[in-house]
Amino acid sequence: MNTAAKIEVMDWAKFTAEEWFKQYGAYIQTCRMKSGNAPDSLGINQIFWLICENNKGVTERRNQLVCQISDFEADEVRKLIIDLKFSNRICNSAKVAVNFFIERNIRGMSLRQMENEFKLGKTSIDNMIFAGKYFLNGHDKRLRIN
Repeated sequence: MNTAAKIEVMDWAKFTAEEWFKQYGAYIQTCRMKSGNAPDSLGINQIFWLICENNKGVTERRNQLVCQISDFEADEVRKLIIDLKFSNRICNSAKVAVNFFIERNIRGMSLRQMENEFKLGKTSIDNMIFAGKYFLNGHDKRLRIN
């Protein structure tokens, strides 16, 4: 009996670092939409498009994002985030900057919202997001930035 196991390999070049985190945020939102029983043989993205078809004439939101990643890819991004948050190779100040970069992209927060939540100035948060983005790029060569 010959059984071949299929091994999935993550293609990190598919998106930039920002796009991966934004897609992960969209994935989390679709998981929240499922909440219990999955719809009858319709995927969440199909339901989303049906809703959009029904709402013809309503202007689209500019921050609207459709989930384009699989469960496997979402799990790999989640593992990356956990590794970054609990890594001993990253100093605490760099962890804060990377965390701001991740939070901004996953949650889709504006600088004003981050300012209110984290009680820091917009300029400080913007600088930390910028530093976190470039630190992450230097720390993990699989991820690319714009």
